Formats: sequence, C-alpha cells, structure tokens
Amino acid sequence: MGPPLLLLTVTAFVLLLFLVRGEWSALRRIDQAVADGLNDAVAGDEVLVRVLRIVTDLGGSAGSAWLMSVGVAWLLLRRQVRAALYAAVTALGAWALISVVKVLVGRLRPVVDDPLAAPSGLSFPSGHALSSLVSYGVLLLVFLPAMTRTQRRLFTAGAATIVALVGFTRIALGVHYLSDVVAGWLLGAVWLTVTAVAFRHWPSDHLLGRPLPPAPGGGTAERSRVPDPLPVLGTARELRPVPEHHAPALGRPAVAAAELLVAWVLIVGSIYGLGLLVEGMGSGTDPPGWDRAVAHDLADARTPWLSDVAEGLRFLGGGTGIAAGVAVIGPLAVAVMRSWRPMALLTLALIGQVTVFLVTSVLVNRTRPDVAQLHPELPPTASFPSGHVTATFTLTACAAIIVFRATGSTPWRLTVVGMSALLTAAVAAERLYAGAHYLTDVLASLLLAGAWTAICWWVTRPPPDAGAGEHPARSPAHRR
Repeated sequence: MGPPLLLLTVTAFVLLLFLVRGEWSALRRIDQAVADGLNDAVAGDEVLVRVLRIVTDLGGSAGSAWLMSVGVAWLLLRRQVRAALYAAVTALGAWALISVVKVLVGRLRPVVDDPLAAPSGLSFPSGHALSSLVSYGVLLLVFLPAMTRTQRRLFTAGAATIVALVGFTRIALGVHYLSDVVAGWLLGAVWLTVTAVAFRHWPSDHLLGRPLPPAPGGGTAERSRVPDPLPVLGTARELRPVPEHHAPALGRPAVAAAELLVAWVLIVGSIYGLGLLVEGMGSGTDPPGWDRAVAHDLADARTPWLSDVAEGLRFLGGGTGIAAGVAVIGPLAVAVMRSWRPMALLTLALIGQVTVFLVTSVLVNRTRPDVAQLHPELPPTASFPSGHVTATFTLTACAAIIVFRATGSTPWRLTVVGMSALLTAAVAAERLYAGAHYLTDVLASLLLAGAWTAICWWVTRPPPDAGAGEHPARSPAHRR
C-alpha cells in the first residue's frame, strides 16, 4: 500500500470512527437496515447458519491464534527470526489495537430479531474482520518470496475471499454492524502496512537473521522477485515448504495404493472377526461377564473430581482435538523435515483409521454399555471399536514416527513415545469411565490403530539412500 492509499485508508477509518462515535443518524439507519435484512434472510436456514458459524471461526480468536502461533513456530524452525518477529509483533499489536479502540468508542452490539450468536464485548470495530485481515495478510506477505507469480495471485485471492466471508458472517449472524466490519478492515489494513514498512527498513539484519544474498543485477535475489511495496523478510529458499526438486512423499504411488488397499481389507476383516468373537463370548447378546463388570465398576467409582478430569480429556480424542493436533503437527513437521512425507503419513493414517472404524462399527453394531452415560449425547456409531481411542493412538503414533525420522536424539524419541502412550491411555480411560465403551472395544481400537499406522509407516518410509534417519536438509548457510 503506497503512501497516498495509506493516507486515504487512515482518513476513511478516522471519519468512520467519528461518525459512529457521534451516532450519525444516516449511518445508524443504514447499519440497522443491513443487519436486519441479512439476519432475516439467514435466520430460518439451519444449514446456512451452521456454515456461517464455521466460516466466522476462521477469523475468531482461536483460529487466528492457531494461524499465527503455528506460523511463528514454523518460521523459527526455519531460522527466519526477522520474519517470525514481524508476524508475532503484528499479530499481538492487532489484538491490543482491537481492545483499545473498542473501549474508546464503546459501541454496543446490534439488536436483531433472531440473534444467531452470543458474543461478548463491544462492537466497533469488528475484531474478527481486523484479525482475519492481519493474520492472513501477515503470512501472505511473509511467504510471497517463495511463491511464483501464479501462486501469489491464487493465494492473494484466497486470503481476500476468506477475509470478505468472515466479515459477511459477522453481519449475517447479527453480532456486528456493517460499519464495524468496514472499520475492522480499514484499521487492519493500516496496521498491516505500518508494520510491514517498519520491518522492511529494520536496520539489524545481522542481529535478527542472515543478510539477504546479493542478486546478479544488484540488490537481493528475493527483492527482485517481489513487487517493491511489499516487505522482504526472509529468503525464498528457507520459506519454501520443501525444496523445488524434492523426492515425492510416495515413491511408487501405485504400489503404495495396492499395499494400503490389501492392508485395509485385512484389518477390517480381522477387527470384524474379533468383534464377532467378543460377542460370542457372552450369553446371548450380552457382553462377557468380566467386560460388563469393568464398565459397571468404573461407573460406580465416579466422583465429581474425576468427572471434571474426564470432561477435559474428552476433548483430546474428539474430532476437534484430533484436527487441532494435525493442524499443529503437520505444518511443523514439514518445516523441520522439508518434505511432504509427514503430511502423507498423517493424511493416510487418519483417513484410513476413520474408514476402518466406521465400517467395523456398522458390521459389529455392538450396543453401548448398560450404565448411566456420563455424556448422554453420544454419537450414533456403535460401541465396537472406540473411535476416540483409535484416532488418538493413530495421531500420537504418527507423531512418534515423525520424530524418529527427523532426529536421532534419544531424549526426544523417549519423550514422544511416552507422550503417545500417556495420551492414548488417558483417552482410553476416559471412554471407559464415561460408560461409552467396554474394555474389549478399547483393546480392539488399539489393534486397529496399531496395524493401520504400521502399514502407513511402511508405505511412507524414506527411500533406502536416505540413511537410517530422515533428517532435514540444510542450506549451505546452515552448515557453516
């Protein structure tokens, strides 16, 4: 953003702030009409409301915090200290800016006929609009040197679409006025530009990171690839997720697909057979006596304190917890290993375990334990096997595999193995304590997850010439 456009943006924000603070009647009528119109249009459609809530979370505190924290960690792992500082300072400053301006203006939330969300705090400016523009804008600017012209256009269009949709959802859900959203975008654009300019002219290249290499025609190699107004905070080589000429994650995709398919069929058949065997061990349709006794003993041992602990552990193996784990482990593993192999492992392992779990639960169709459920709103799937335990073991085992491939450090390896065992045991204990599964359901889940993760490890293993461990490739500057 050039100086004239920056001045225009600042002027527009200040003018809008004074109009809102002065409660200008024309603006108030427009804001209320837009809020009422959008709220009436979406309020009766439950599917649309659910979609709006999902999209709005892309700009929420949790989404922005994940985006920036993982992005900063990624940059630090790549030793791009200057870019990491830029991202961290810009994000933290944006959150502080939101809080200060909201208090100064003191505008209340809209009042609509059918509120579709229950936000807290003040209304002007929209925190979702500002934080989404800053968060996606920061990462876009940081990674521009590693992109081709086509990629820059695609990612810019994608980021702009997300920011626009987040702003739209805030009005449609009835939690912000149109002027709140526009103000959030304007203030976010100003802050993003100011911080970019400040860090672009930061004088301490030698303190915060290596100086950029000279380009043949003068200047730097990276500066020649990016339009002049944009900041250049890191090297294209280090910012690129994997090298331009890298080994594929699956050396022989057709062979890997065949191996996965054969393993999938064998595992489904084995778990199905185990389920029939377990069912036949009891009298009629009842589970074995010892299996039922474990469920009843744990239900009788419930206390308020243990139930609070179980409520916290419930998140770990659920869909949100597993997705959060993948969203952190995957990008950081790519940053360290400079390969798509960790993402291939996670993707194949988690998708495969879900399909095996769903098919076997339908085939066996075992009823839940006949005890009072700690969480009555259980999913519609059957009891055998446990989806929470299967997903947790698969994710933590994949994390252990990634660490073993990325490092030869014994302490790191022992730590990740211990964490994998601890988290899986905790989730398994919670499912038994909550009355959601029998012990045999949990044991079958461990067999399922262990077998499927092992085959995924096999098909994504590094080629023989990679040596005993797959270590991150380092640039010449790193090897000094």
